Amino acid sequence: MSKITQLASKLTVVKDLGPERDYTERGRFRKVISTMSEHKLGMLAVNLVTALFAAPLVVMFIVLMGMYETSQIAEAGFNFSGFIGIGYGLTDDTVAGINMIYGIRQDFFLYFFTPCMMILSIGCAGAYHCIRNWMWGVEVKPKHYFRGIKLHWWKFLTAFTFMGLVGTNAAWSTIELIRLTSTTGSASAGIWIWSITALLIALLTALFVGVWLPMSVMYRTGYGVSIKNAVLCFLIFAFNVIFVTILMAAPFALLAVDVLNYIIYVMMLFYGGSFLMTCNVSMGMWIGDMSLNTLYEYEQKQAETSKKGGKKRKQGKADVRPVNEDAAPDAQGEEGADAQPQPQPQQKPKQGGGKGGKKGGKRPQYRRR
Repeated sequence: MSKITQLASKLTVVKDLGPERDYTERGRFRKVISTMSEHKLGMLAVNLVTALFAAPLVVMFIVLMGMYETSQIAEAGFNFSGFIGIGYGLTDDTVAGINMIYGIRQDFFLYFFTPCMMILSIGCAGAYHCIRNWMWGVEVKPKHYFRGIKLHWWKFLTAFTFMGLVGTNAAWSTIELIRLTSTTGSASAGIWIWSITALLIALLTALFVGVWLPMSVMYRTGYGVSIKNAVLCFLIFAFNVIFVTILMAAPFALLAVDVLNYIIYVMMLFYGGSFLMTCNVSMGMWIGDMSLNTLYEYEQKQAETSKKGGKKRKQGKADVRPVNEDAAPDAQGEEGADAQPQPQPQQKPKQGGGKGGKKGGKRPQYRRR
């Protein structure tokens, strides 16, 4: 038994809340593009509303942090031009200025990064719910954004809070490493180990959360079960997750270019956020279709064809909901979108003045015996 098979055998099999579909569907990126094109206005609205929840993060770290650094340096009255010559190197004011700048950045991450991430999580909960439904072909109304917040806020809050803490640790240690190498020329081995370990933990956390968030809005399971399934799916599809994450993060490398960074900001304001979230949801759906949904379908067929009852694997509850999610009156049903198409009214046969009768239609032909 291969390692992947061993990992797959530990999954708690459960069907997602979506409609019946082809789980082996290809062209997932084309599906992302077609969904974005089909729901342009909806995606724009979702992006703009979610941007309001992202505003504290953007304002704090892109606007206020730089302004505060400039004001503090000006207030301190440092002299960065005195005693510069061969053999002098950095002056005392230069070292003090570098320490102040990096100290301000450390304080901003320490005090503001996690709270800003917690605020952002609320908006992402509503956005993921709407994007999930669009990807499933389910109608989305404005109230569904707030329904998503109602249903999923606590999942996203825990995930973003954890990411905020891990990100704060990684940022603080990395800034400390840069500060020491800039002022003293080197850093201790402990700082290097701390910084590298923190960055690796932050990377693994981001990869795991990228799997867990879309799956958390797709499946109705307990919190522990959803975490376990997400970890196992991440290990099974690790290469795919890393590859897609690199492609999603690649545009942010342009932020280092002074001219292009403003273009990235504008794109993120209008459609960039929706596009990244749609790519993430698509990746989560592909992972779910290739693992949990396929296994569920296989076990259902095995249960139907098997006459003797064997030891069945642990299964979660399958959910069936109407295509219009508003048709579900209970709170649990608000999560589902579904699978069963609504019945179409039967058409009555046409009646008219045709040949062979008063009410139309040909008379039945009887064969002579």
